[in-house]
Amino acid sequence: MANIKKLQMWNTICADARFSVSKSLFGLSTTVTYTTTNSVLDAYTYEYSPADGEHLKRILQMPKDHIAKFIGDFQPKSTVNGNYMAEVCISRDGAFAAVLLLQFAHLSYEPVTDVQFFEGDEARFIQQLFKS
Repeated sequence: MANIKKLQMWNTICADARFSVSKSLFGLSTTVTYTTTNSVLDAYTYEYSPADGEHLKRILQMPKDHIAKFIGDFQPKSTVNGNYMAEVCISRDGAFAAVLLLQFAHLSYEPVTDVQFFEGDEARFIQQLFKS
């Protein structure tokens, strides 16, 4: 699991009214809650090959009502030191997911998509891409 405060999507999450952020004593731990269902968000990062990253990029750039048809049986394989990295936040109850896809360029990972938010059945469906 990744530290949610270290993700590039952190500022977007903090600015969204659907989330509440709470810090523990001395600020050592931060918990983000999806307020619609009062479920805690867990953060993950996955690295992918250029081929899987490009396919995932096309999926995330599609209208949400077409994603299910386009995904089909696509299951990206996480790799070490991949050319693409996905930052993923998933609520523990499965009702919410946020995804940001980044590509390695100029010695760092740069966003190639906007932060995509998925709720309800869309969230449960998109989470299947990130099952390890």
